[in-house]
Amino acid sequence: MRLKSILLALFIPISIFAHTPDNPSIHDIVSNVLQTIKSELSHKEVKNLDTETVLSILTAEQKEQLATQALRFTIDEQSKIYIAARMGHSGPFWLEERGFTQTGDTLSSERHDTFILWQKQMPKGTVNLGVNSLYGGGRHYIIFVPANTRVTDLYPASMRQVAADTSADLYVDREGSFDSLPALLKDTKIIQVPYDQREIGEIIGQLYVTPYPAGPEPDQIMLSWSQNPQTTQTVTWRTDTTITDASILYRKKSDLELFNPQPVRLKATTRRLQTDDIVNNPVIHRHTVTLTDLEPATRYEFSVGENSGQYWSEMRTFTTAPARTEPFSFLYMGDAQNGLERWGSLVKTAVRKRPDVAFALLAGDLVNRGAKRDDWDSFFENGELLFSEKPLMPAIGNHECQGGHPTLYLSLLNLPENGPSDIEKERVYYFRYSNALFVILDSNLDPEPQAKWLDQVLSENSDAVWKFVMFHHPIYSSAKTRNNKELRETMVPVFDEHHVDLVLQGHDHAYLRTWPMHNNQPVKSTKEGTVYVVSVSGVKMYEQGDFDYTAVGFTKTSTFQVLDIWINGDQLIYRSYDSLENMVDHFIIEKE
Repeated sequence: MRLKSILLALFIPISIFAHTPDNPSIHDIVSNVLQTIKSELSHKEVKNLDTETVLSILTAEQKEQLATQALRFTIDEQSKIYIAARMGHSGPFWLEERGFTQTGDTLSSERHDTFILWQKQMPKGTVNLGVNSLYGGGRHYIIFVPANTRVTDLYPASMRQVAADTSADLYVDREGSFDSLPALLKDTKIIQVPYDQREIGEIIGQLYVTPYPAGPEPDQIMLSWSQNPQTTQTVTWRTDTTITDASILYRKKSDLELFNPQPVRLKATTRRLQTDDIVNNPVIHRHTVTLTDLEPATRYEFSVGENSGQYWSEMRTFTTAPARTEPFSFLYMGDAQNGLERWGSLVKTAVRKRPDVAFALLAGDLVNRGAKRDDWDSFFENGELLFSEKPLMPAIGNHECQGGHPTLYLSLLNLPENGPSDIEKERVYYFRYSNALFVILDSNLDPEPQAKWLDQVLSENSDAVWKFVMFHHPIYSSAKTRNNKELRETMVPVFDEHHVDLVLQGHDHAYLRTWPMHNNQPVKSTKEGTVYVVSVSGVKMYEQGDFDYTAVGFTKTSTFQVLDIWINGDQLIYRSYDSLENMVDHFIIEKE
């Protein structure tokens, strides 16, 4: 923080505000309002919830509390208080009702946000201000107070005072300032609030209606590998809570040539998953079974259901990994995240184009809101054609960590637990397939311990002809303003040391393939360096920067990639396709 901010912050007294039943916290008020919405509104009304509807539901007391109890401080004299607020649904609903008037000035921040300036003369004493928005998110309003007004008793206590100028950060814990200040704000100071204060008071966006509620019939059938791909297969599916005794039936496809072939029945583990923000389907059952002692390079067929025999899925197939070196293909996709129905069309195109792929890699941001199950329901619904017959092996993106932890991601997926001992299981892992090694990292976490573990894994698997590493945030960004310096400085030496062939990434929503890179510099051929790819499979797109490491780059194009590993000549053929099956990128790596 700047010196001016630090000096002012040193003299701020701290107070703690106690909440009681007669003086509930904003959190308590929001919880009570959400319960009212659940009990009184239809699913359609919940889905279309807006500010006007919420305000009509609030009692007079709740409305007053949301308009006055989010922030508080004391001023030692009558003063004009200024508030710069985003307007529309992401702004404070209470400003005009409480007598604030617009000054006619607007302010723009470095992040290209526009704020409207409001003012009100306040008497000496306590100033109570309300929540930023009933929607949550957006940018919290900014408070300006005359510089010579003494401000004390700040609540929450983490608030700070800094002199108002174009170098001052707008929030306690986030960089960013206004481009310029109007004359009215000369000789004022900013009362900084924590950035996450913007979420206080969120009502709209807390409750959801899933478009794909669970029933007794199995759905969201998904394959993954939690153990050896040669001899095991993990199968996961979903039902409603009426199904408590779930099983799988499976057999070798070749057994159909026998007289009266009998499948093997195996009981699944059933786990209850409760997500109270889904109003039309808050509780579901997730069923998981791992088939073991399978034969390598063998095709099996299976069906999942419940033991009474009433609800069973159609027959699906999977093929175990080979025990020896054999040619194979796999699918790689970047961020799905947004527009999952259109992403589902791309998935169908990929399946139609290359039904022979052995498995699918997704480089994170599978969904937009990782803590919201309706997003995951859409993801599984639109990806089931692929994932019910080809194992999904993903990396964690930043959007899976909504709320700070990828809780739903880890609850819904079943992945290898062979990562570093000091990192939560299934966030980092690796697996072998044919003559290739695949290592999945979590770029949301500290890269240093992962780099040490990666170095060990690559050393122990040095016999792998092909080495692939996948994670979310790019080493070499395709977006104009992004630069993951710590990740690059930590990981590139390991990639260079072990000559990783391909690094597969997402996050930047613009397609980029680098030249072969070594020591952060382009080199002549893949024999000397590593190729890094950034791709996006969803509909959200970014502008692309102009970088000297870019061999191929374009934006506004959703793609899927198919990588073919050939044994004769140890050759890798990489092809990238758009939604119309046009090949938009292509290259070949040959080993000596």
